Amino acid sequence: MTEVLQKATSPPSILELSRKLEMSSGSSMAVPQKFIFKEPTKQLRRGKACLNCRFHKIKCDGVKPVCGSCTRLPRDEECEYAGGPSKMKELEQRLTRLKARVRELESPEMTGSGLQLAEPYMTTDSGGGLSPMPGSGNNSSSDHSNSSPSLRPSFDPLLGSPEPSISIITMLLNNFLPFATKFGFFLHLERFKSAALLNAPFGDISRPSPALLNATYLWGAHLSSVDALRTNETIFINRALQQVSVEIPNAIHSAQIMHTIQAEILLSTYFFRKNQLLEAEFHLNGAVSLAQSAGLHQIRSDRVFSSPVVSVLLETEMFLPPARDVIEEGERINGFWAVYCLHRLISITLGNASKCFGGLDTPCREIDAPWPREYEFGLYNGGAFGRSTIDCFIHDLTPASGLVFDLSSYAKAVVILHSATALTHQFSRGIETEDAYAAFMDECLMIDNLITRFHCSLPSSDVDDESFLTQSITLPSHSNTKSSLVLTHVLVSCAYMQIQKIFSSCGIPDALDRCIGTAQSIISTLGDVNRLGLPHLNPIVGTLCAMACSVFGDAFARAEMLGDWTFDNGMIATSPSTRIDPVVLRQGLQLGMTTMSILAMDSPLMKYQLNKLQNSYSFML
Repeated sequence: MTEVLQKATSPPSILELSRKLEMSSGSSMAVPQKFIFKEPTKQLRRGKACLNCRFHKIKCDGVKPVCGSCTRLPRDEECEYAGGPSKMKELEQRLTRLKARVRELESPEMTGSGLQLAEPYMTTDSGGGLSPMPGSGNNSSSDHSNSSPSLRPSFDPLLGSPEPSISIITMLLNNFLPFATKFGFFLHLERFKSAALLNAPFGDISRPSPALLNATYLWGAHLSSVDALRTNETIFINRALQQVSVEIPNAIHSAQIMHTIQAEILLSTYFFRKNQLLEAEFHLNGAVSLAQSAGLHQIRSDRVFSSPVVSVLLETEMFLPPARDVIEEGERINGFWAVYCLHRLISITLGNASKCFGGLDTPCREIDAPWPREYEFGLYNGGAFGRSTIDCFIHDLTPASGLVFDLSSYAKAVVILHSATALTHQFSRGIETEDAYAAFMDECLMIDNLITRFHCSLPSSDVDDESFLTQSITLPSHSNTKSSLVLTHVLVSCAYMQIQKIFSSCGIPDALDRCIGTAQSIISTLGDVNRLGLPHLNPIVGTLCAMACSVFGDAFARAEMLGDWTFDNGMIATSPSTRIDPVVLRQGLQLGMTTMSILAMDSPLMKYQLNKLQNSYSFML
């Protein structure tokens, strides 16, 4: 009995288990079981997993084009690996190629006839152009190696590729450089021309940047009297736009920065003149960002800046080493003021006079750069430093000691006009409190006194060229002295006219008479085409003429709206002390529009402004 219990309670032996296993399997032989192990996959190197697996932190087998995890568990995002172009990048590149192809198909006469075959083994060189890849077998040393990065331009027998022949370049530069300062060119003319005509490849560091060269070629074609050049402006536009988009990210050295700023100014002024205001503002913003990022507003500043200048466009530090000589420092100073003046004038034209200049209107980030000057006077070689240049000019009560006209005169006139226009816009929006009104009138009186002082320091614009030699005044040496002086006078007169218009609305006696008299003087000055230097006008002339014309129309409309006209011997009395002949207002507007119609033959912008005036004051015509 005891033995039976022990057998019942003792664990089964291995032999018994083996027999039971044979019986359960129905076979006469025991088949030993084997454990099958899956062969381990190779360990992926760090960073080789696809982006989805890396994001979800799961194991990736690295299979391309789609890994095992993305195959088993489909996701919204495609299986992509780092190191190659993303889907979005590929789409952007394809879109760029398609846009370029559309332009080519729409304008076959500008891009050459027939199908253009691009070099399949091309890479972008450091200069922003295209060059053959190593080992591609392309050992050609032609100028095509520096063509556009998005689409290789076709060869044009007249304009060449990537730039015209030396004879055409000389012709284009001769068309533009005599009038270059009218359109915002601030680089030293002789240095630029010598570098542009060097016998060096396009894009060589010894020559101006490709974007700047194409921008100057564009202006040379635009101002040319040769139809074959004028009709090919689009080619130079496309080349300049393609090159400037490449140079902005690479503008890290002083020459590159200044050349890119100059190219952006020339492009903005060109579009401004062509009444393409959106494009003008776009390229202007690029110049403003580069100038501010490079710290051009801080040149010769006596302030201490604790942080480095960081590029707004590149998010990297932009370093401008000390200037090599006074001319290079002068290019930086004059370049900043060229950007400033263009920004203010385009803002006035667009009706945004209160728009800040790249954040530099705040008290903590004021403009400290000295006023621009002529290179021949040895720009700032004395080591002088200063701060708050514009604020000091506006609040300086020192009377003029003599007649002076130089490059700073134009910049100061732009400052005055912008200040007066900003006050006009502020007044049109309304002033709510008495304290605010008192402060506003004090500011208007300050600008009015500034205009008087500054105008007294300018030589008369009525004297002829020979009379300049007999006057003890300081004059710039460039060939556009006379037209620049006339334009400076008109800028200041427009500022004075706007201040008097505010005073007239506030009931100040004789302010309207002074406003109308100034408007008549402006139109008379602009009507003298010989003094303006036709056919190449500064684009702001149309805006100034429109300002003068609006004085006559607004005075007539205001009196009509108020309904308080009283006639005294045929005169309109808009106030107890003011008598204005309605014929004078109508004749002034008609004369202004006639002047604009003559000047508009050279300016699409002025044509647009003239049509706008005709629609606004059709009731007077």
